[in-house]
Amino acid sequence: MTQTTSSTETQGSDHRLLGALKRSYSLIQALGVLVLLIILMQVANERFLSPINISNLLGQMTVMLIVAAGMTVIMISGEFDVAVGAVVGLSAAVAGWLLVRWMPVATAADQQTWVILVGVLVPLLVGPAIGIFAGLVVTKAHIPSFIVTLGTLMMARSLTLVVTQGQPIPDIPEPIRAFGQGRWVNLPLPFDFSGFTESGALADLFMWLPIQNIVWVAVVVYAIGWFLLERTTFGKRVYAVGSNRTVAMLSGIRADRIKIYCFMIVGFTASLAGVVSVSRLGAVSPNTGEGLEFEVIAAVVIGGTSLSGGQGRILRSIIGVIIIALTRNFLNLARIEVFWQGFATGTIILAAVLLEALQRRISGRQ
Repeated sequence: MTQTTSSTETQGSDHRLLGALKRSYSLIQALGVLVLLIILMQVANERFLSPINISNLLGQMTVMLIVAAGMTVIMISGEFDVAVGAVVGLSAAVAGWLLVRWMPVATAADQQTWVILVGVLVPLLVGPAIGIFAGLVVTKAHIPSFIVTLGTLMMARSLTLVVTQGQPIPDIPEPIRAFGQGRWVNLPLPFDFSGFTESGALADLFMWLPIQNIVWVAVVVYAIGWFLLERTTFGKRVYAVGSNRTVAMLSGIRADRIKIYCFMIVGFTASLAGVVSVSRLGAVSPNTGEGLEFEVIAAVVIGGTSLSGGQGRILRSIIGVIIIALTRNFLNLARIEVFWQGFATGTIILAAVLLEALQRRISGRQ
């Protein structure tokens, strides 16, 4: 009797372990690819894991990180927004126009605080406004979100050219550039074993990683996004609407309102990313954000968010963004022509979709 009970418990434990592995399939495969990429990058360039290079990589991927947070929310709700790249560009253009062309300033002393505040805060309204419009059309006219946001993508890209007149906007005010390009905080990492071996001092065991200020913006975005999805009623409703809209409505959830909110959220993150891009580069290009939407969608899918909605974790999207950024960096280090980067991104998107389909098949066999 005791042996039978023990055998049953063992089988139950094995089934639970197998189920957990199947549910974590996307996380396991993403982590495996990430580790492989890091090893390849370090072999290709021994300075890859140096503090300054890691800091630069974090800064380069910040815009994609911020947009991916919002894209995760909208995809969990069962919709898409392919206009995020254009919204990033339009928000950056509006910020540049307000900061430079609307109120040009000669010296740092003339840069009034209210001008900078207007130049930073007003562009943050661009994305939510476009999100409300797209959300209303999707929910009230029952048009697929891919088609609607394809239209808003073209509208936003055209408005970007109107605002910038097709020309770069340089000379962003110094306070904005100082924040975006500054590294005010250094994090100690216990990796410098060679320095510790030579000196024997505990302080030399640490290498200092200078973190760009804009990276902390992404950290705040993900902290808020995680809390919103995992610890609030709104987050539970987003998952419910994405899983089954009809059942969610029968449960008393206003599915249309939830989806409109999700479009506003992804629009806000795109606008925030546009402002961050301006502060990091110190200038605005008419081409800002072009093609970003496809890299973001690929990163979110690699992170385990389902294309059909109702499944995903916002923190896992970080892994997908890192994989996309490392792939691009690897191509640069390998001195592969820039024309091949689009091919690589397309390959990653197809691979991500195929892996997501494989994950659904595995989950269906549980």
